[in-house]
Amino acid sequence: MARVLLISHEPEAAPGMIGELLTLRGVETHQHVVLADPAAPNLDFPDPGEYDAVIAFGSFANAYETSARAWVGPEIEHIAKLVDQDIPYLGVCFGGQLLAEALGGEVEPAPAGAAEIGLIYLDSVAEVLPIPAGPWFTWHEDRMIIPDSVQLLARTPDAVQLFRSGRAVGTQFHPEADLGLVSGWAAIGPDHIPSHTSAAEVLGDIGEAGAKLRRNCDALVEWFMQDIAGIQLLELARD
Repeated sequence: MARVLLISHEPEAAPGMIGELLTLRGVETHQHVVLADPAAPNLDFPDPGEYDAVIAFGSFANAYETSARAWVGPEIEHIAKLVDQDIPYLGVCFGGQLLAEALGGEVEPAPAGAAEIGLIYLDSVAEVLPIPAGPWFTWHEDRMIIPDSVQLLARTPDAVQLFRSGRAVGTQFHPEADLGLVSGWAAIGPDHIPSHTSAAEVLGDIGEAGAKLRRNCDALVEWFMQDIAGIQLLELARD
């Protein structure tokens, strides 16, 4: 049985649909929470050699915040080692931003009006987009700048959304997000919802698109695990 390490930065930034679908697809998962105790970040990551892939998720922190760099910096170094060791890595939103830094890029605040929250569709930059164009859920106030050596696969007008370097993949959007997960985020951070929308509107859109979001998440899980990591998954019954 394949084994995947799931890195959550806070308990609320859970693996969501990605974790559920991995289990359904016959993968054993282990979750490591960095900020279970915010006063004592857990940077004692399990030995990556014991896993077939590593997936890191979002965070309520900003990667460039001085207050967060004490734990962000060591995690970026850890990701760089994973890349050097050719261990398959998927970074989701914040996890993708840390990958961008590990590859020589950077993270910056999004320009005024360019923060994204809600459902998006990807603009393909690659000749063939390896996952559906959308819908996907996104919620971010920052954006990544990736170096020229990294393959850009998709973007929106306001941000890089999907990139790859060897067996390392980063997203800016949240493929793992479902209604329950985002409801928790909205309750924790209502002040981060832009004035042009509302929690009710965002959650209503996710509720309506729930089945499509799950199918798209499964397509991303299948692409990353089988095509990038080389791990065969159990087949799911299709509607």
